[in-house]
Amino acid sequence: IQNPPRDPAFRALFAPPPGRVLVVADYGQIELRVAALVAGDPAMLAAYAAGEDLHRKTAAAVLGKDPGDVTKAERQMAKAVNFGLLFGQGPKGLQAYAKASYGVDMSITQAERARSAFFAAYPGLSAWQINTRKAADRVKQVRTPGGRVRALDRNIGTECLNTPVQGGAAECLLATLAVLDVGSLGGRLVNIVHDELVVECEPEAAGAVSAAVEAAMVAGFLAIFPNGSTRDLVEAHSGPNWAAAKG
Repeated sequence: IQNPPRDPAFRALFAPPPGRVLVVADYGQIELRVAALVAGDPAMLAAYAAGEDLHRKTAAAVLGKDPGDVTKAERQMAKAVNFGLLFGQGPKGLQAYAKASYGVDMSITQAERARSAFFAAYPGLSAWQINTRKAADRVKQVRTPGGRVRALDRNIGTECLNTPVQGGAAECLLATLAVLDVGSLGGRLVNIVHDELVVECEPEAAGAVSAAVEAAMVAGFLAIFPNGSTRDLVEAHSGPNWAAAKG
């Protein structure tokens, strides 16, 4: 169950047996965090260490305004910019992605300006993308942070950027599963969705299960990125169904 609709009415259909609850925990902006770490971008790393919202920070950079003045709609625009440009989209790709994934209308000119502002704000990421593409084109392979090697024979320009970031995020979750223990608390892992774990348990155990899942996810992250900031890394909530537990 990797791509269910985000509609709360649909997600509410996923529920535990009567008398049980679901604990849902996910990594906060894990792909952006991983990109910051593999690229060594100082601005991104400093933002996460300080507990800043990178979407708000990007919106401020793109729009030339103070982060505190960024509106909800402008933050939504920045999500499209962050996640679209993370994997090397050009202006046309960003324009289409913003509309399809976030309902944000951007002209080509706006997309070009957003792209320029993004890479000006995060020069370390820009340099990493350029160097990674050059290396991948030469050796036709790329490595994840955990050392897995992926051979590249098509879409090299995008896959060489995608693989270390999404691969690194996946490795964090794999490392989490290696240490996760909720059985002793009466919990049961029932789903894994990208960067999210869903655990079923008794209502009275929800607090302890949430803490156990959060601790395991932090440990999994640090297993791959020992020097990574864990501030605001994991958020867990419980509820009578998946939608309610997502908050």
